[in-house]
Amino acid sequence: MRTGIRRPRRRLLGIAAVFITAVTLVGATAGGAPSKGLVTITVDTLPIANALPMDLGIKKGFFQAQGIDITKRTLQSGNDIVLALANHNGEIGYFGWVPMMIASTQGIAISAVAASEVEGTSAADNWQDILVKGDSSIRTPSDLAGKTIAVNALKGVGEVMIKAALQKVGVNPGSIRLLAMPFPTMRTALRNGQVDAIWTPEPFQSQALNLDGARIVMAPGPVLGKFWPIGGYGALTSWARANPALARKFRLAINRSLTYAQGHPAEIRDLLPAGTQNVRLPIWSPLIDRAKLRQLARYALNFGVISKMPNLTQLVPRNITGGKTLQGSISKTAIKLLLDGRPLKALPEGEYTFVVTDRSKTGSFSLRGPGVARRTTVKGVGRFTWTLSLSPGRYTYSSSGKPAFKKTFRVV
Repeated sequence: MRTGIRRPRRRLLGIAAVFITAVTLVGATAGGAPSKGLVTITVDTLPIANALPMDLGIKKGFFQAQGIDITKRTLQSGNDIVLALANHNGEIGYFGWVPMMIASTQGIAISAVAASEVEGTSAADNWQDILVKGDSSIRTPSDLAGKTIAVNALKGVGEVMIKAALQKVGVNPGSIRLLAMPFPTMRTALRNGQVDAIWTPEPFQSQALNLDGARIVMAPGPVLGKFWPIGGYGALTSWARANPALARKFRLAINRSLTYAQGHPAEIRDLLPAGTQNVRLPIWSPLIDRAKLRQLARYALNFGVISKMPNLTQLVPRNITGGKTLQGSISKTAIKLLLDGRPLKALPEGEYTFVVTDRSKTGSFSLRGPGVARRTTVKGVGRFTWTLSLSPGRYTYSSSGKPAFKKTFRVV
C-alpha cells in the first residue's frame, strides 16, 4: 500500500547529502530473485562505506530472518533519494538528517525508520573534516576567515556544519566563501589552488592526507559535539504509518546490522574495493541523540538551509530508540568514561552506546553492573563499541590487567 504525496515539490536543489558519489565504494549488493515467502523492500541508498552495514546484514541473513528481501537501488545524493521516495520509487532511503529536514520543511513528510551513524570525537578519529595543503599558511580554524572552502553543495549539511563550527570557535561564518563541487574533484582543486580548503569525507580524506600530504585543520562535527548525528534510514511518513509492522522488522534487521558492523569492522572493510580498506570508518549506533538532532535543526535554521524548524516528533518518532553515546578510554596512565566530554557520575536508566578506545597492551577496559559484563581484550588495542541497556544500580568500569584502575557511576 502506497499513499501520500503524489506531486512532490522539486525545490530541493539545496539538499546536499552528507555522503558522496564515490562509484569506487560500491559494496555488496542484494541480487537474485526474492526467496519464497519474503516481503520485498526497495531501499534507496548511497555508494559509500557508511551504508555498508545493510550490505553486511543482507550477507549475514539478518533481513531474511525478519522475512524481508532487500532490493537495493544506489543513487547519488540525498536529493535523489528524497525525490525517489516522493515519487514512490523505493520504500526506504538511507540519507543524512539535514536532507530529511529540508524535505520535511518543504512539503515532503519524512519519518525516520532507524538511525545509522555518528561522527567521532576529534580530528584524529573523524571521517569527515576540513583539509588544507601541507604547505598552506592556514594552521588553525581562525585562519579560515576570508578563505574559500569546497563543499559538495550549497545550502546543505556541509554549509550547516562548517558555519556552525566556525561560529562556535569564534570565527565569523559570514567571512568564508563556499564553492560547490563534487567530492571526487576536490583534491585536484586543492592542489591547484582553486580553493584554500576542502570539506571532504572518506575515502577522499585519507587519499588527500596520505597521497597529497594534506593536513586536517578542523573537524566540524566533533567541534559541535562528541558523536554528532549524521544519517539514518527514512521513509515517507505515509508509508511508515501504513506499514508499521514492516517498518519495525526493517528496523530490527538494520539495528542488528549496525551493531554487528560496529563490532566486526574487518568484515565491513572486506566489502570495500582494494586500496580503500584503511579508510576511517564511522561509529554506527541504533540510538539517536534527540538533543543533538534538535541542535542540528537549529543550526540549519540559523544559516538559512531550512526556513522553519521541522516537526522533530514526526521526523524521529518514538519507535526510534533515543540514547546517548559515551566515550571510554584506557591507557597506561588512566581510565576514563565521558559523556559529551565530561566525566561521568550518574545516568538515567536507558539505552547507551559505549565507544571505548583501548590504548593499553597490558590492560583492558571492563564494564560491569546490573545485567552487564563487557570488556576489551587485555593484549589488543583498538576501538570497541557496545550498545547496552542500563538498569538502575551501580556500575563499575575498571582495568583488567596492569595498571589497575577502578571507578564507578550510578544509573537511576
